[in-house]
Amino acid sequence: MTDLLFNYNLTDITPEEPVLLGGFANRKGLSGKVHRPLTSRCLVIKKENTIACLVVNDLMDVDPVIIKAIADRIARMTGISPENILITSIHTHSAPDMEYGRHEANDRYIAQASQRIADNAINTVNDLPGFRFARIKTGKALCGINMARRDVKPEGGGLAYRIGDPDGLRDEEVGILQLSDEDGSHKVTLFNYSCHPVTLGYESLFVSTDYPGSARETVEKSLGGMAVFVNGAAGDLNPREAHHSDPAVTDRVGEQLGRAVAESRLIENQGKADLKTTAGFITVPFRDQNITRDHIAAEVKRKADDITEFFTWKDMLKRWESKVYEMIDRGEVKSSFRFRVNAWKIGNTIIFFTQGELFVKYQIELKKIFPGYNLICIAYVHGIGAYIPTADVFEKKGYEADQSYIYEVMPSPLTDKIEGIYMNGVTEMISRLIEA
Repeated sequence: MTDLLFNYNLTDITPEEPVLLGGFANRKGLSGKVHRPLTSRCLVIKKENTIACLVVNDLMDVDPVIIKAIADRIARMTGISPENILITSIHTHSAPDMEYGRHEANDRYIAQASQRIADNAINTVNDLPGFRFARIKTGKALCGINMARRDVKPEGGGLAYRIGDPDGLRDEEVGILQLSDEDGSHKVTLFNYSCHPVTLGYESLFVSTDYPGSARETVEKSLGGMAVFVNGAAGDLNPREAHHSDPAVTDRVGEQLGRAVAESRLIENQGKADLKTTAGFITVPFRDQNITRDHIAAEVKRKADDITEFFTWKDMLKRWESKVYEMIDRGEVKSSFRFRVNAWKIGNTIIFFTQGELFVKYQIELKKIFPGYNLICIAYVHGIGAYIPTADVFEKKGYEADQSYIYEVMPSPLTDKIEGIYMNGVTEMISRLIEA
């Protein structure tokens, strides 16, 4: 028994009408049947005057303005420091597009889902009788459902395409953190794995959690309580079975991950059951520092003939041009991108949270730097952010370094020095947290 307390809850956020789904520029039409309901899952941990609130939504990318509005409401109604309210998504590509103005049905959904997400977190925090003393258990498992991915650009022209790379770098480790009361009747099992939830591809119109939903269900059937899946450094990792339209594939893949968690050996935390939190930014300069209308016009002309996997590339380029012109006219163009980052220490577990799509090399290196801890990386926090690729992707002019900024509506690609800048920032943050 410790004086570390926890509580948890979930709520349904499944759309009630057809919506535009996010994640695939090539997808056409509104959503169809619901394969698996979407949920928002909240875990609150507190010790003395420190309260940490994690909200995990079955969504893809969410506009940071929407995330901030939800977090501000939670903070206002609970008194929690906004820095300790972390809202992330499992990154399923079969969930509603979460940007206002894309479709009327999506605007209605955003308003509805935002209220349910905030209410669930507020109720969890304010439910004082629901908090229990926490026993901490940690563990690791191995699961081979992921695979490295890379771009292929045909020499003879045509669309580039992304392939699975069996020999590419990946991380098959599943990080597990379980909190339970003394008799195990009140329990939450958080498990962290790195893999894009794209077993369902752009031809699918199912609303779905993709593989994380089946994985959670498998864990809950075996261990009880609530399971929380959090995605890690999945920026360059896909499922081995990707881009299907049959949800049976999704369920089978997720069950493999869930079984790995359920069958793992969990070890009770032997050290001090402390709770520490910290927050900050890692600032990464853009490659181009002189962003003018003439520069953007020249970039559009240069990028028009890019070989890309997107059927809608030229439309995306026009959208980017228009949006960046608006940014220039409003004086909103910055010289760098600030990634919001956080870190929590819970017993011997370090959880690092980052905005953006982190490449797996960062996660692997961090585990080497901090080998004495159960280190978990959680990406896709704080809303839409850029890819965080490694230096070799810039050398090869891969999509994540050389084209994704168009889709993300950034005025320029990031600098190719990002790997050193980002890694130094993360290492310093975690080191400060441990030493505090």
